[in-house]
Amino acid sequence: MIRQSTIDQIFSAAAVEEVVGDYVKLKRSGSGLGGLCPFHNEKSPSFKVSPNLGIYKCFGCGRGGNVIDFVMEIEKMTYPESLRHLASKYHIEIEEAEGNREELSEQVKLREGLYAALEFAKNQFHANIHDDDEGRIVGHAYFKERGLTDQTIESFGLGYGKNSWDAFYNIATAAGYAEDILVKAGLIKERNREDGKSKGFYDVYRERVMFPIHNIGGKVVGFGGRQLKSDKKSPKYINSPENDVYHKSSVLYGLYQAKKAIRTEENVFLVEGYLDVLMLAQSGIENVVATSGTALTTDQVKLVKRFSENVTMLFDGDPAGIKAAIRGVDLLLEGGLNVKIVVFPEGEDPDSYCRKLGGNGLKEFIENEQKDFVHFKAEVLLKEKGEGSVGLSETAREVIESIVKIPDPLKRNAFIKETATLLKFDEALLVAEAKRIKHAATTAFNRQAQTRKQNSFLEPLPTVTPEISDESISKEQAILESLMLYSEKPYDEEVDVAGFIFSELEADGYTFENPEFAECVDQAKTYYTFNDKLDESFFTKHRVLGKLAANVLSVKYALSPVWLETHEIYVKPDSENYVQVVIDNLNYLKLYKLNYVYTKAMKLLEEASTDEDAQIAQARVLKIMEVRRTITDKLGIEGAIPE
Repeated sequence: MIRQSTIDQIFSAAAVEEVVGDYVKLKRSGSGLGGLCPFHNEKSPSFKVSPNLGIYKCFGCGRGGNVIDFVMEIEKMTYPESLRHLASKYHIEIEEAEGNREELSEQVKLREGLYAALEFAKNQFHANIHDDDEGRIVGHAYFKERGLTDQTIESFGLGYGKNSWDAFYNIATAAGYAEDILVKAGLIKERNREDGKSKGFYDVYRERVMFPIHNIGGKVVGFGGRQLKSDKKSPKYINSPENDVYHKSSVLYGLYQAKKAIRTEENVFLVEGYLDVLMLAQSGIENVVATSGTALTTDQVKLVKRFSENVTMLFDGDPAGIKAAIRGVDLLLEGGLNVKIVVFPEGEDPDSYCRKLGGNGLKEFIENEQKDFVHFKAEVLLKEKGEGSVGLSETAREVIESIVKIPDPLKRNAFIKETATLLKFDEALLVAEAKRIKHAATTAFNRQAQTRKQNSFLEPLPTVTPEISDESISKEQAILESLMLYSEKPYDEEVDVAGFIFSELEADGYTFENPEFAECVDQAKTYYTFNDKLDESFFTKHRVLGKLAANVLSVKYALSPVWLETHEIYVKPDSENYVQVVIDNLNYLKLYKLNYVYTKAMKLLEEASTDEDAQIAQARVLKIMEVRRTITDKLGIEGAIPE
């Protein structure tokens, strides 16, 4: 287990607005910050961050919690992995209790092993271009020939894999990295004999310049390795295989370095290759990312939208580049993004044209040449199909097919108007065509869904009856919420609410049925005993209660009237009668327990074998009924006894 002192350091260093800001474009909103939720698709921001409380909350999908919860959710990490991730980000040394490594799950060990091996590889490849003769003469010289400065080489961690079958393998294994981890990371491969037995391992990246690929948090997750000699037997690029930390459809090259510039410029330039990113960034156009030679994916579109709703696609002027641009346009539109396209002169790409024009010249070229998707697609299609009646009608139809993918109806209407003007079509006719296409797409989707349903032979999951009742969970949760909301408020002149609740629970000998709640209450009581108070930070930073605290406290604190009206949230004011609320919550909990005890006592009465046992059981039942009546009178509810 990671020591609590280290966890406290991480919470102190990792400001929630800073960590969330790495993934979401945040703007000032009332007393906090707001933005588009990264966990579900939305048009209007319903995601709020409270720096004062150290929590986030989405009023659209309901997700919320502290900074650790956010990293767990966004990066799909476990609690320990999230702590280690933030510790690495803020350069905090992890202090671990004895035996902690053995307690880690196999999956966590694998992910940590992959991250460590990939980081080691990046450092080794990068060191080669400085400390090794071959690396300097071949690798470093290549980058300089492509016009890259030493600062760019350093910023992106570029490197070189030596012309050797086992140079990296020998160094990595000598440093303690396991062969199976190096294989999974795509850094080495096993060499097999004809009989299937291993003949050892060899390096994957030999005589190649190396481009490390980072995830959004800055961890190395993979590599692209470009060969420098023409060899038909070997691919021009070797890319890392998919594994537990690298999913190429969910990564954009350069996003880690570009995210701040994207927020500042409120636009992202989308290119195809590593060198396009490097040259543009070096020339002052830092808000640039690449698909790294793969077709744009839905996950990459969602990734872009976290930082900006505006995308400018920069593509080569050859037929392949134009086709790639057309394929990507529909995905971006469907994701709710505003799209502009720039196609470079044939034979040029963003890298070469930037070197030719310089950064300022390229910016001017982009400003003058960018087109919205309607003009771009119409221009490409008319050139291909001709401007006759058939060519015009087919072009109009294909442009409309793109327009109907836009989720915003007002934008759809505006682009239909633009298409009608550009292609000289009747607007009403294009509106009707858009409705037809959208209806056909919806019908096809519903038909496929019905087919999938009919072909499903999965049996429903068996219903599991929980051992802990929903009623007990709700009553126990109400006590925890009372502690979160009112713990530091005075109960009377001598004790605060937290002290009163703990003393009442102790006097009644109540043990929480929910084991997680029970552990949390014990920890809260210990914290209160040592600190003479129980503040909100205990709950917001708590491993189990962080999400519940975010839900409770995000409603307690000042949300603007516009925010409340927009999201139809009713917030009770901080009740002056909070003492009564606390007493009622405790009484409802006692009542639940009494009902349980009453049921048990009645069973003993029914099963009594002697008159003496019956008299004892009856006296107990009457006493329970008397106490129960007292509580129901206080609560002002009917005192019916459960059957």
